[in-house]
Amino acid sequence: MAAKSSKRRTHAETRVVYIHGIGQQSPPAELKLEWDLALFGRDLGDRSRMAYWADILHPASEAMPSIAAKRGSASTALDLAAALKRAGLDPDDPKVQEMADVLLARMGVPARSERGVGKRVLPLPAFLRKPIARKFLEAFIADTAAYFFRKDVRNKARRRLLDVLPPKGEPFTLVAHSQGTIISYEVLRSLEDDGLVVNEYVTLGSPLGIREVQDFLAPSDLRVPARVEKWHNFADPLDPVALDKGLGGDFDPRGFIQDGLVLNARSRRLMEFNPHSAVGYLAHPNVRRVVHDAMRLDTMSRFILARDVAETLAAVPDARHPVLIELLEPGYRALGEAQETTAKIERAEAPDSELLLQDRIQRAAKQLEGIVSDRKAARIDTLRRFVAAHLTAPELRRVAAAHQDMRVYAVWRSSRKAKLTWRSMRVLKADAALTSFGANGTDITWAVLDTGVRATHPHFLANGNIKEIWDCTQRGKPVAVALPGSRDPDGHGTHVAGIIAGASPVAGRERGVAPNAKLVIYKVLDDKGEGEDAWIIKALDHIAEQNENASSGVAIHGLNLSLGGPFDATVYGCGFSPICMELRRLWRAGVLVVVASGNEGQLAIETPDGEYDVYAQMSIGDPANLEDCIAVGSVNADQPHLYGVSSFSSRGPTADGRGKPDVIAPGERISSCNARFRNAANLYFEDSGTSMAAPHVSGLLAAFLSVRREFRGRPDEVKKILLSACTDIGRDRYHQGSGIPNLMQMLLAV
Repeated sequence: MAAKSSKRRTHAETRVVYIHGIGQQSPPAELKLEWDLALFGRDLGDRSRMAYWADILHPASEAMPSIAAKRGSASTALDLAAALKRAGLDPDDPKVQEMADVLLARMGVPARSERGVGKRVLPLPAFLRKPIARKFLEAFIADTAAYFFRKDVRNKARRRLLDVLPPKGEPFTLVAHSQGTIISYEVLRSLEDDGLVVNEYVTLGSPLGIREVQDFLAPSDLRVPARVEKWHNFADPLDPVALDKGLGGDFDPRGFIQDGLVLNARSRRLMEFNPHSAVGYLAHPNVRRVVHDAMRLDTMSRFILARDVAETLAAVPDARHPVLIELLEPGYRALGEAQETTAKIERAEAPDSELLLQDRIQRAAKQLEGIVSDRKAARIDTLRRFVAAHLTAPELRRVAAAHQDMRVYAVWRSSRKAKLTWRSMRVLKADAALTSFGANGTDITWAVLDTGVRATHPHFLANGNIKEIWDCTQRGKPVAVALPGSRDPDGHGTHVAGIIAGASPVAGRERGVAPNAKLVIYKVLDDKGEGEDAWIIKALDHIAEQNENASSGVAIHGLNLSLGGPFDATVYGCGFSPICMELRRLWRAGVLVVVASGNEGQLAIETPDGEYDVYAQMSIGDPANLEDCIAVGSVNADQPHLYGVSSFSSRGPTADGRGKPDVIAPGERISSCNARFRNAANLYFEDSGTSMAAPHVSGLLAAFLSVRREFRGRPDEVKKILLSACTDIGRDRYHQGSGIPNLMQMLLAV
């Protein structure tokens, strides 16, 4: 079993560079915002850049309507000669004629005459033919031909991308759509010796698989650019530009490119049919997952537009969509807003919280009236905590751009009602226990088996939390790592450790559940968050040795495993893998074992009707399926009784029928230490997953043992007290276990 961290990947300083496709586009800033919203639900600021080249071929006054905008007759003619002339090409040029005819033939569009480029009709069923604009195919043929046959266009388009690339040696993610994939491919091939580092190349609706396009590429040999570390290619089955859906078999080395078929969101709506939509691709969960992972961004991080709302940005410009605009409550910051700015706004507004919120709603409604083009059609309505409205795609973009001034928290579909903020200490009653009992983890030592730690983070310095660091990823015995030289490129271990112990140098900010607990860090996962059974067992052996050699009691009271993987039932029984057996030995030797249950509760499956999410029973991973441990699932950190168990949290029973998880703890949008911090402004970041839930329970147990010392080295009794003191949130036992641990009840019970 190759162990992997049980988390949603998160923050790093990598950039994303976009390059668009054919036809007239929105102005550069608007287009960049639209792509940001589709991919991330928010404006990424200077972390994203758009390589904009539409104006080279299409003057601002010449608008190409969206595919959905054309509601024409059943027979849609293509005036290619006029389109080619607008692109600066000679329709009578044999090379141009040949390319146009070949591409149209590949799309199944027959000629009305044998005279070459001329009028053509789309041989599509009438119910699809109506919403498809002739401008679409005209733009594709004309733009592609202009790029290949006009040297000035080719050079200018490539220069636009070159101008926005990050400095040499700085990794970035490149997302290209349609003809942008041709431009970006040629640029990447030309920069192979320039120190470029593309950690992820994502191509959407690409014509690179078309043989007739490949014939014109420069250089002519088809291979993956040398500086591309990963390449994911996505295509919709009905996309007329991505005629050949797979690229993996065309480019050397064969199989390097990961091809994926996705159902573009807009192709599900026949009256707004556009399987080539850039926004439809960008908002797809599979595309988002790849880009977020490459940039180490949490897929559940704060957004302004919810994903299903972001999909509507590809719709007909005048189509309206019912949304709920949620306003920030007093004391909460807008996305990207500084704390001092929030405080200044609070001082300038009414002091009463309820009145202030109502005032914000009224003012936001007034601002919205100034944004919409038709107040009556917009149907703006003020509710107690929301502003309801029917907005067009351009209006949604304007709301997103003005979200700080409008004090917008998020924009949801009207069918969804949610209010999300994090307060995980209160959920566990750890704040009350600290105040009432001084349950702070003093004299307790906890092991964290993960990717390592950045021990110099200010969060750990005040209380001297990091006791030792051991590297178990090398051959031989664990290697001691000096604290000043410790590193954690992945960042997962540092985030987990910060949830257990430590405290922010700024009063009132983040703190661990047991702020005074000591931590022994074992690096058992490499810098990509992956490891081997041997590395983990090496750490477990070292812990056993530490405890056996302790002069009194145990040296390490518990351990946290925010990692896991599948197991093969044909090789060993459920809960009896090599790691499980070693953990069982430690448990019986007096060490508490806390394990993340896994993030496999929500799975995406492909069906003939598209991709759907399903929620999987029996998805508990290994070693969380061990009986002698405390397996932790994830629950919403803000309103657990309302929102319940996290959608991604793995569910029981185990493969052999036992109840797991044992408990649930906050695991959504948890703020903790950023291993890549550069200054005080980015010491922390949010992450989601059962990896974040498990250390909450580890910290809670460390805090409990610091007060009830007689239970040290008695894990069975501690687990019994833990399970009996949980708060039942009314969900299925195979989802929630015994519920949410309550530290106050644990301390009062013994």
